[in-house]
Amino acid sequence: MAILTFGAPVTGLRGTIGGITYSANKSGPYARIWSRGANVRTPPQSVHRLTLSALAAQWRNIDPADRADWDAFAADPGQELTNALGEAYYISGFLWWIKISRELIFAGRNPIESGWNTVKPTAPPILTLVVSEGAATSEITYAAGTFGVSYDCIIHMTIGQSIGAAAKPAKPLCLGAWQTPAATSLDISSEIAAEFGSVQIGQRAFAEIFRQAVTGYRSAPTAMAADVIA
Repeated sequence: MAILTFGAPVTGLRGTIGGITYSANKSGPYARIWSRGANVRTPPQSVHRLTLSALAAQWRNIDPADRADWDAFAADPGQELTNALGEAYYISGFLWWIKISRELIFAGRNPIESGWNTVKPTAPPILTLVVSEGAATSEITYAAGTFGVSYDCIIHMTIGQSIGAAAKPAKPLCLGAWQTPAATSLDISSEIAAEFGSVQIGQRAFAEIFRQAVTGYRSAPTAMAADVIA
């Protein structure tokens, strides 16, 4: 899917022409090749659909005053998002609640309907990232109190597939979510082995580490990179 920018005299376009469908969403106008949608029924996709359906039903039961608070939060300039063309856009309070609720569920917590703390956490100060050959001993280290009972630790990671890769590969995988991780270090050996298999000396790991408040609001990531060592 491609994002479009229009100028005079064309200010918008909807419909399908020559096999290309033109439309728009909150991120702006876009174009994509027309195709009949596939009804994906893999186990993860089925779980995803059930989760979204359950959350949508739960949203309808939230007190109107609380829904209004979420809408007010969504409209605040601090919640401005940016698409691939650098254009600003906003999403609704409902979509923010879905996003936050899914992140809470992923971290093993329950969605929050009211009394939500809208103070965004700061990115966690990570001291080191170590990834060893075969992922035998791999960890991140940080100062005491970086996470603890107030913040969960969320890690996204990708591994350069070719030996000596210096450029970050596209789209990291979510390695996991940890509640109340250890005081100054977190072992991620088994998660790396499960996602990437036996990594080799010369490959390079790229990590994005988030601090997520117990209310679900997630910080900007702290980006780290490390060569795989013996």
